[in-house]
Amino acid sequence: MGAKKRSFLVIFRKNMSMKTEEKSCIFCGHTKLYKASSTQYRCVTCKRTFSHAKQDKKRDIIASFIANHSAHECAKRLGLNYLTVTKTYQKLRLLLISHSEALYTEQTDTFSQYDEYYFLPTCKRGKPTYLFDAIGILGMLYDKRIHTLLLPDQFAHLKNLEEDSIEKETYARYLNQHKVAHYESFDNALVDFWYFLEGWMDHFKGIKKENFIYYLKEAEFKFNYNEEEQRLILEKMIREK
Repeated sequence: MGAKKRSFLVIFRKNMSMKTEEKSCIFCGHTKLYKASSTQYRCVTCKRTFSHAKQDKKRDIIASFIANHSAHECAKRLGLNYLTVTKTYQKLRLLLISHSEALYTEQTDTFSQYDEYYFLPTCKRGKPTYLFDAIGILGMLYDKRIHTLLLPDQFAHLKNLEEDSIEKETYARYLNQHKVAHYESFDNALVDFWYFLEGWMDHFKGIKKENFIYYLKEAEFKFNYNEEEQRLILEKMIREK
């Protein structure tokens, strides 16, 4: 085979691989793309630039996030930088807060049941005096889905009292017995969610109080949607940001 013919075949195969390697625009789905750089494509229709390799990496991280892998475990499994995974996890949790708030705005008039709940780590549950370390949550039910709100700290004015003071124990017992709640039936998703939340939080090695909201919203999201629904929602949100 002549040199010119061999050269033509190499160029032809390279061009063919460039045409068939990438399927469509990740934003609008159209297939008319051109290379903007060695790693990026630009869509002729929506004019947006993207990298399929970068999106594939994000999809893999999302899959680990859905599977409840830690950032360290995800980085090890995928051969990625730990900080890259950590930043992506943080971004996903921020997006979940926005997602939850948008749904809350849409469903405000449809909440039918609600319940006040105090979250404590496993080692502190069942002891009234530890209630002062609890994080108050208001859970609301719409359809079969849950929305949660963090309650203000009701114990700040008592935290300077002696550990075994009568006022502290009396107030703790009072709060434990007089919670805001409205159930149409005790067989409902709110009750199931509190059990889910306790079990799900236990796989973390401790969460700072100021970061609790991010993990609460992650638990809410994972309770409300199956894994396929989670994947579709998260991939859509991360593409659009």
